[in-house]
Amino acid sequence: MKKIGILTLTRKNSLAYAALKQIVLELDYEPICGQSIGAEALFMPMEEVHLVGYDFLGPFFQKAGFSDADCILISAPYTASLFSLPKVIRALRAVSPAPVVLGGNEVSNNYRNLMEYRFIPFVHTLEDVGPDFIVRGAAEWALKLLLRLLDKTTLRRRWTADFVKQLLDIPNLVFWIPERSALFATRSSFTELPEEEIFTVVKYGEKTAAVTFQRACGWAKKSRGGCLFCAIAAHFGKDFHCAVKSDFFVRQLVFFLKTHETVRTVDIWDDTFNIDEWWPVRICGYLAEVNRRIQREITYTCFLRPKGITPELLARLKAVNIKAAFIGADAVTGSLSRRLRRGNTVQELQESLHMLSRSGIRYNISVQLFSPESTLEDVETTAALALQHIKDGRSSVHVHLYTYPLFGSAVHALLNARKNLKSIPAPLMRTAGDSGYEALTCHLLGVEASFFVRTYPGGDVDAHRLKEVLEQIRAWCIDARQSHPVKSFWYLSLLFLEGDSTGLPRDRLVDLLARNEPETAIPEALRKSHGDFGYRFTLSRSVGAVTEGLLKERWIRETEAGRYLLTDGGRAKLLSMVRGHAGNRVVIGAYGGIDRDAFVEMLRGRRPVTRPPMVKNGPFRSNAFRKPGA
Repeated sequence: MKKIGILTLTRKNSLAYAALKQIVLELDYEPICGQSIGAEALFMPMEEVHLVGYDFLGPFFQKAGFSDADCILISAPYTASLFSLPKVIRALRAVSPAPVVLGGNEVSNNYRNLMEYRFIPFVHTLEDVGPDFIVRGAAEWALKLLLRLLDKTTLRRRWTADFVKQLLDIPNLVFWIPERSALFATRSSFTELPEEEIFTVVKYGEKTAAVTFQRACGWAKKSRGGCLFCAIAAHFGKDFHCAVKSDFFVRQLVFFLKTHETVRTVDIWDDTFNIDEWWPVRICGYLAEVNRRIQREITYTCFLRPKGITPELLARLKAVNIKAAFIGADAVTGSLSRRLRRGNTVQELQESLHMLSRSGIRYNISVQLFSPESTLEDVETTAALALQHIKDGRSSVHVHLYTYPLFGSAVHALLNARKNLKSIPAPLMRTAGDSGYEALTCHLLGVEASFFVRTYPGGDVDAHRLKEVLEQIRAWCIDARQSHPVKSFWYLSLLFLEGDSTGLPRDRLVDLLARNEPETAIPEALRKSHGDFGYRFTLSRSVGAVTEGLLKERWIRETEAGRYLLTDGGRAKLLSMVRGHAGNRVVIGAYGGIDRDAFVEMLRGRRPVTRPPMVKNGPFRSNAFRKPGA
C-alpha cells in the first residue's frame, strides 16, 4: 500500500488538510499524518518554520514518518508561506526521495515563478528546493490521477513517453521533465466538482468547527485578483466556478454536530460568501434546517466582501444565527484601492460597516498598513481607521503591519537583483545601524522581522499594544510627510557627492537613488494589471515634496536650468545628520553604502570627494568609502 505524507503550512488544522486526507483514503492509500508522534494532523505555522533550523526539521520529518512516504503533499495556501517553503522542501528531501507535490491559492497563481526560481545557495552549494509537481486550483481531479503514477522511484528512474503522456493528460498540473529539460503546465479543467467534494467540515478546536460550501470563486477573475481573500480562480476560465447548490450537506452537518457535542461555533470559510445575491440566501435556508434538527444553539461566522452587503442580506444572516463577519478592506484610500484593482470603493466599505453595526452583527475588518503601492498618506489614513476599531482593550481589526515582496515573484526578483531588499526605507521601516533598515513595527512589538506578513492582534500582542503601535506609526507618518527626513538626507548626500559645481536635475536624483532602474524594468505582465510601480516609481512620486522642503529650509537652491545645488547651510545640515547617524555605515537608497567616519571627513574638507563607480550589483567599493586603514 502506498503511503502519502500530508503537510499544511498553516497555524491550525485546515480544511485543505481534511480534503487531502479524504482523497488519499478514497484511493485506498495510507495517509502519513503524524501518527508515529501521536499527532492527528501535521501543520506548521510559517513563523515556526522560519525560526526553527534545518537540524530540527529533518529529524522531525523523519520521526513523523515521511521517510517512508511514496509521495508528499504540501498545502501552502498563503503568500506568506512561500518564503518558508524552500526550508521545508530541503529538509524533506534530506530524509525522503519521494516526489513533493505542492498546492494552494497563491501557488496556483504563482506557479511559474515558483518553478523557475528554484535554486537557492546553502553554504557553498546551490540546491534545488522547488517542488516536483504543482497542482493548480481544486486538487481532487488532479491528485486522484497523479498519485496513482507516483512513488519513491519516480524522480530517479527514466521517464518513458507513455508516462509523460499520462502526466500531460492530468488537468491543472505543472511539472519539469527530468534534468529540467522542459516545464509543462497542462490544460485547465472547467469541469465542476461534484457538490459532495466541495463541502468539507473539520473540527479545529474544542468548541469550533469550520465548513466550506464554495470553491474557486469567480470573483477573483472579475476583479483581476482584487479580492482580498482568494485569488485561486484568476488563472481559470470564466466558466470555472463551483459551489454547493443543494441541501445534501444538511444531513452530514447535522450528524457532525451531534457527534461533536462540544462544538458551539461553526465558521463558514467561504472567502466570498456574498459573491452572488441568491447564493447566501439559499445556504441560509439550508442552515435554518440544520438549526431546526439539532438540540442546541450553534453560532455561525462568515466572510463578507464589502460590496454587496444589503439590509436584506444581513437580516437573513441574523435569522440563522450568523453573528460575526470578517470583512476584507485592505486598501482604505480611494487612490490605493484603484491602483490595487479592488472590487469595492472606500465609500462602499464604510457603508457596509455602518449596516453591519446597525444590524447587530459583529465585524472584524482586515487592513494592510503598507504595501509597495502605499504612500505615507495611505499608511496614515489606514492607521487612523484601524485605531477607530480598537476600543476598551478590544480590537475588531486585523492589521497586516508589513508585507515584504513575495519570494520568487517578479517584484522580488527585481529588487533582489539590485540589492534593494535591505535598503528601501518604507513608511514602516527605520534605520538599523550597519544593517541598513529594519521593520519599525517589528521593533515596536518586540518580534523578529522576516519575509512574511505579520498580522495582529494575535500571538502575544494584545489590543492595547496594537493601539500603541498604530499611534506611533501614525505620528511617524504625519511627521515624515512634513519633513521627509530619510529622503531629505539622501538628496543632500547625493548633491554633495555627485552635484559638483553644476548640481543635479530631478531625474538624475531619482536615477542615482534607484541605481538607474529604468521604468521598463517592470515586466509587461505586471504593468498591465498594476500600472506603474516599483522602486523608481515610488521614489519619483515624492521628489517634488522633498525638494520643496529643502528649498524652503534653504539647504538647496535651484538654478535657472532647473538643477539643484547644495548650499553652505545644506552642507552644515548634512554634516550634523551624518554625525548623528547610528552605526558605522551610511546607506543612501540603492546608490550605495558609505563609511560614516570617511563621510564626515569629506564634509569637513579633509578628504577629497571621490565618486563611487556605478556598480550594477552589490555595495560600492570605492577606496574613498573604506574605513581608514582598511
